[in-house]
Order: sequence, then C-alpha cells, then structure tokens
Amino acid sequence: MNTILAPVELPDLPPQITSRYITLSDRDGLNVHILEAFPDTSNQSSTPCHLILLLHGFPELAYSWRKVLVPVANAHQGYHVVAPDLRDALSPYHMLNIVDDVCSLVRALGYSSVAMLVGHDFGSPLAGHCVVAHPELFTSVVFMSAPFGGVGGPPSSQASSEGGDDKAKERVSLGSDIATALAALQPPRKHYTAYFSTLSANADMLGQGGKALYDFLGGYIYMKSGNWDGNDPHPLPSAFSPSPSISELAIDLATLPEYYVMPLHESMPDVVARHVRMDARIKWPTADEVSGGVYAAEFGRTGFQAALSPPPPERIAQLRALAGRRVEVPAAFISGAKDWGVYQTPGAVRKMREVVCSGAGGMQDEDFVLIEGAGHWVQQEAPEMVVRELVRFLGKVKAL
Repeated sequence: MNTILAPVELPDLPPQITSRYITLSDRDGLNVHILEAFPDTSNQSSTPCHLILLLHGFPELAYSWRKVLVPVANAHQGYHVVAPDLRDALSPYHMLNIVDDVCSLVRALGYSSVAMLVGHDFGSPLAGHCVVAHPELFTSVVFMSAPFGGVGGPPSSQASSEGGDDKAKERVSLGSDIATALAALQPPRKHYTAYFSTLSANADMLGQGGKALYDFLGGYIYMKSGNWDGNDPHPLPSAFSPSPSISELAIDLATLPEYYVMPLHESMPDVVARHVRMDARIKWPTADEVSGGVYAAEFGRTGFQAALSPPPPERIAQLRALAGRRVEVPAAFISGAKDWGVYQTPGAVRKMREVVCSGAGGMQDEDFVLIEGAGHWVQQEAPEMVVRELVRFLGKVKAL
C-alpha cells in the first residue's frame, strides 16, 4: 500500500481538495503529506487525468497552493493536481535528494509522466533540477518568482578534494568574494541565503514559538508581499554589464530590501521586528490570520532546517553531470511585479530565458509574466491571475 489514510485537518480548504499522506516505499518509507484535487465530476472526461505537480518554496507548505489546486484541476478536460509538503534542502546534494523524492511521488501516484511541473521560490530551482535530470518525465515546467539559472557544479571544497572543474571553484570563490565585499560595506551586510544556512538561523526564527513565531512569519511574509511600500523591484545596474566587478555586485545587492541583504549582525527576526516597530501594518493581513496559524503551527512542529549530512560520492558525480544542461521542455515564468525575487540575482532573467531555456523553442515573451500588484507570494496574492496563466500555458503545450 502506498497510502496512509489518516487525513491532515487544515482550515479553509475547498471540499474538492483532499489532504492525506502517501508513503514512498523506494525512499526508505518516507511519508509525504499532499494536498490533491481531481476535476469536478461534471467536468471530468472518460479518459484518465494527467498529473500536475505544484512545488512550494520557503517558508511555505503544500497549503500555499490551496487557492490554485481546484481551478487548475477543473481546467480543460480535467487534471489531477498535487501539492506535496517538501523536506528542506540546504545544499545542491540535498536538492538532488528532493528531486528523487519528486520522481518517487510521481510513481507512487501511479503516473509515468507529469503534464506540468510548477515550482515557486525554492520550488523553482527544484523544478529546474527535476526537468534537467529527468526530461522524459516532465512535459512542461513553470518557474515562479525565482528565475532558474541552471544546475551548478559541486562546491569548491568538493571540487578541490575531488579534482573538480575550474568553473565550480570559480562559482564558490565568487560567492565568498561577494560575502567579503558585503561585509566590508558601511554598514556591513550579509546575504539572506548565507544567514539561512547557519546553525543559529533555525533557533532564531523559531524563537519562543507560539505568538513570537506567528508574528515573525506574519511580518516576514508581509514584507515580501505586494502590500509593503518598500518593494519597488527593477533590474540592478550590474545586470546590464557582461562582467561586473565584485565591488559593483556588492553595491548593487546592498540596495535590495533587508529581507534579502541583511545587516551583518542582525538575525532575520531582528530585521522584521525593527520594521514592525516602524510600521504597525507589517503583520498577517486580517484575511490571512487563520492561514498564518497553519504556518506557525507546522514550522513550530518541524523547524525550518533539515539536518545536514556529508554528500555521498554519487551525488557529486550526478551534480557534475547535470551542470550546464539546458531545459529541453516548454518553459514559462510567473511572478508578482512587486517581487524582488525576479531581479535579486543580476542577470538571472536573461540567463534563464536566453541560455538555460533556449531548448524547445526557448521561453517566449508571452510566457514571461509579471502580475501587477502582486509580490513574492503570487499564487496566494493573485490566485486568479496565476490560474489564468497556468491554464493558458497548459493549453499552449497541449497544442504543440
């Protein structure tokens, strides 16, 4: 049996959405919580439904797709739409572990292919790794909020000890140089990804749990939404330079909001709390107070970080083999127009559209969509527009 029947009780779910666990027997019995929707019986054709997978970001859950699941399931002749809760990944090797989880989930659900793979935030590079590693399994892909810049090689520590390529060493050297340059600014800064990968970040964000965790998440999510006045995204100047200097990159990155490039000696809760003191609107919107309780309860239970373990040699070889491969299936990108995630990495949009997704006809202009008024949590802030674009792209791929 692949299914554990005990449901997970979640508020505000349409009746067409089922909450359940599924066991991945070929992943050491991993139990994965999923939300799923089938088409309304009045809309369902006699042919079996095709599968669509929705991969969430950080700090998100399968629950983040609750406003999208049903309308996408009811589109066209109907789809089986599934949103799994993903385990965290703090390194490329752990990303490959989750790629294996996703592929195992497809098999456990009884499918041999996926009509559309959609990834938001962290789910976007995860979706990219999936379609690059297993193009035969995925018919199309939609990246959301985080442009997919391709699969990188092993980190420099492994590249050195394992005789890795020069590009891998250059990538991590660049990251280290930028970190040093950010720390040398006045005031000194650090990148949020460097902070999230520290051992202290999990304890910082969990705090005392309860209301403190609820308030932190509400403030963090508000600041990255289209509601916050501090979001005015635009391409950074270094995005237009073929080879910007480390200093130019650091100066550019320091103009990003503090939830991306933080004061060097502050935690993320420190950043959020300071902004809350300046603007009392930075909290869960009234309409999201109930869903905020879901996030606080779940992260209070699980924490924010997965345990790290040394990468096995086969993962190093797999990552090296995938580096530089292109996306060979039809691809689209959707984000909020007030989402800094689109531009936080200078040159990432161009690289995604012109290099990484240059296969299968490339990413067309109509498939690069920025939704006005929405911020980072676009599938929750503007679900109707997201559904419209997903369904349009699905129809386009079906017609190919």
